[in-house]
Amino acid sequence: MSIKGKNILITGSGRRIGRYLAYSLARDGGNIVLHYRSSEKEVNYLEEEIKKSGVDVFKIKADLENMEEVQMLISESINRFGRIDVLINNASIYYPTKLEEVKETDLDRFYSIHVKAPFFLSKELGIAMYKNKWGRIINIADYSALRPYRDYTPYSISKGAMLTMTRAFAKELAPYVLVNAVLPGPIIPAEGLEDTVKPLKKTVLKKWGGEIEVYKAVKYLIETEFTTGAFIPVEGGRLIC
Repeated sequence: MSIKGKNILITGSGRRIGRYLAYSLARDGGNIVLHYRSSEKEVNYLEEEIKKSGVDVFKIKADLENMEEVQMLISESINRFGRIDVLINNASIYYPTKLEEVKETDLDRFYSIHVKAPFFLSKELGIAMYKNKWGRIINIADYSALRPYRDYTPYSISKGAMLTMTRAFAKELAPYVLVNAVLPGPIIPAEGLEDTVKPLKKTVLKKWGGEIEVYKAVKYLIETEFTTGAFIPVEGGRLIC
């Protein structure tokens, strides 16, 4: 199935992986909803760049920790395009939380952004996709959902819940809506990371993948007609290292 002409909502599309996905999918002919919370400057620039591809694009600011704003994101996306064909739950937060210092607010934040918001976005848009008899939902999770690492327990747990949600929705929305997850590993260095070599010692391929590798997986999951409930690792062999 071609990406051209598909209406695609990407959460957290102002920076990093989300930004690359938005630009690349627009280049492939997809119409794009750019969601952001604080990256307004970056999204404004990205919107202008995407317009050069000749596709339809618009931006929506929404705080995914606020359910009213999540519902607004859903309704405005549908009002603008009439339907959403592809939902990419990409928005994420990432910071260390030593176990002895974890607070309830940490769990609430990770849960809201990685589970609660994606759940309701997938529910509302997924039901509409089912009625249209075609749709794709792609969750950008993390390899740490399968192999947690120290000092990131709340983050890893929330990404693990995202994987369970992926398979649950794949069953609920079959056979018309395919629901899958991508598990990135060392794609690009985290902002402020001083030692960019150390993380690679724990991978088989010993290199950063680059956002293009996630895009390749996402492109496959949009175009496939026979993959659902799957977890696609894009982590340089981190899971077997």
